[in-house]
Amino acid sequence: MFAGGGTGGHLYPGLAVADRLREQAVDCRFIGTARGIEARVVPQRGYPLHLIHARGLAGKPWHKAWALMQTLWGVYDCLGLISRHRPQLLITTGGYVCAPVLLAARLRGLPILMLEQNALPGKVNRKLAGFARRICTSFEESDRFFPAGRCVTTGNPVRQEILQATREQGREHFKIAADRPVLLVTGASQGAASINEAILRALPQWREKPWTILHLTGPKNLAEVEEKSRPLVEGSMLDYRPIGYMGEMHLALAVADLAVARAGASTLAEFTAVGLPSILVPYPFAAEKHQDYNADSLVKRGAALKLDDSAVVELLADTVAGLMEDSQRLGKMAEASLAGGRPQALDQIIELIYREFSRSECAKGLGA
Repeated sequence: MFAGGGTGGHLYPGLAVADRLREQAVDCRFIGTARGIEARVVPQRGYPLHLIHARGLAGKPWHKAWALMQTLWGVYDCLGLISRHRPQLLITTGGYVCAPVLLAARLRGLPILMLEQNALPGKVNRKLAGFARRICTSFEESDRFFPAGRCVTTGNPVRQEILQATREQGREHFKIAADRPVLLVTGASQGAASINEAILRALPQWREKPWTILHLTGPKNLAEVEEKSRPLVEGSMLDYRPIGYMGEMHLALAVADLAVARAGASTLAEFTAVGLPSILVPYPFAAEKHQDYNADSLVKRGAALKLDDSAVVELLADTVAGLMEDSQRLGKMAEASLAGGRPQALDQIIELIYREFSRSECAKGLGA
């Protein structure tokens, strides 16, 4: 049984593990809420999804009181699910939906494996980590928030196609000449307004650069960016390509020399898995500024530079140019990125599950 969601960062690591387990004839089910991304994505991926009551403990006092009632109701929901489906292991991936599931699993003695993607763990994971037998972390920096001896730094699962894509395949797919440096710009699936504005501000300064720029604007922003960028790049040496949504992200990662992006855990796992240096612009409204902690981890290793969201419009043009035109520095950043990557994260997590959560031991907790 998997629990986690609300955002893609909390859902997709669980789906990666579930996909591998399903290949090995393991029955996988998910628990989520109707408001999270899991309500749409999990059924599309062919997994049963059980919706429960849950709400984050944030906001005004009456909001928190209502959230507490919803959480208790969710515990009742989960106790029923555990009784009916008798799972042998609970895997949680973060988000407020995990709170009632973890409480119910604790009451029933169900073994728990917790996956933590961020350098600064989420509130639910920090508060309820004592319920988990093992905690798989993506950043060593997060271990200090959890009970001693329970953490294993596995990294965040990365899709196999990302690991297998080659630079040559990327250049062929996007029709990019072998001698053109490539800049990848992404503001996650919905785009990032500040990054889009920074790119538009930078284009006049980059007119004479022989670069290809793959700019993922977000679907809602594509028309506006196309209209504003057209006169800025017309007749220039730039090969500038605004893109609303990209289904071939693995090929874009393979062909890129430098990336500009937010600092979500899954994004950084993909960058480091392929050794891609980056300029990171953490989302300023991320819970407890956890994206800043993620970015700082890569900056300390020498794999990335960090720009504040409030400064990115002013600083991005010069920062990108300084790196794109310094192949030696870019190469050192790429080496540092690759050295910090954990491309075998999924294999390690699956191995840990079979090693430490045997069928017979898991069944004991449910009185089987």
